[in-house]
Amino acid sequence: MKAARQDIILQILEKEKKIVVSKLSERLKVSEDTIRRDLNELANQGVIHRVHSGAIRVGPAITEFNVRQDLNTNEKVKLAKKAVHLIKENSVILIDGGTTNYELIKLIPKDLKCTVVSNNIPILHLLSDYKNVEVIGLGGRLYKNSLVLIGAETIRELNAIRPDIYFMGVAHVDSEVGVTIPDLDECYTKQKMAEVSNEVAILVTEEKLETRSNFVVSSLKDINHIFTSKDI
Repeated sequence: MKAARQDIILQILEKEKKIVVSKLSERLKVSEDTIRRDLNELANQGVIHRVHSGAIRVGPAITEFNVRQDLNTNEKVKLAKKAVHLIKENSVILIDGGTTNYELIKLIPKDLKCTVVSNNIPILHLLSDYKNVEVIGLGGRLYKNSLVLIGAETIRELNAIRPDIYFMGVAHVDSEVGVTIPDLDECYTKQKMAEVSNEVAILVTEEKLETRSNFVVSSLKDINHIFTSKDI
């Protein structure tokens, strides 16, 4: 029955993160055309994201920063604890938006001397209490959902900065395509941030793994450090 088969497809996708039409056809003992029709119907319902070879999960919705701040906090803190050792004494850190990045900044020791460059309003506000941290805020157009400043002005200012490491906020991470986000201007801004930095790190909560959006920031081979709560 179609309804039961589609339920099984969703269960497999939730567990394995990605579905390939040819392999799923063999597992469920139905034709590839049947699987494609199922996937198209599920994609039209908005419960999966259709890709050429099959389907991947729909990633978390891009909601306002203040809404996301209270979601999956324990996982974000665990990831931040894994990554905070990358913030060294007297280094220059570039960090953009994301509630996981916000948790990372909260873990910087108050006596650590470093410079933090950011385009994220909440992070800049948080750092105002860190007396030993030199804080540089980037200008640009405010992207209200993420509370980050992006665009041509931000990119121009980044030409004068060479950070030791860039902590990239991520929306979706796919093993084939890489890091993707839904806004083109923010994509260009993140690409410039990665370009001017010596190293790039990402902190990825489980719900973002094997999900995909429309604009590609970077392939995974160009990321130096990937922190997740799952083996990938």
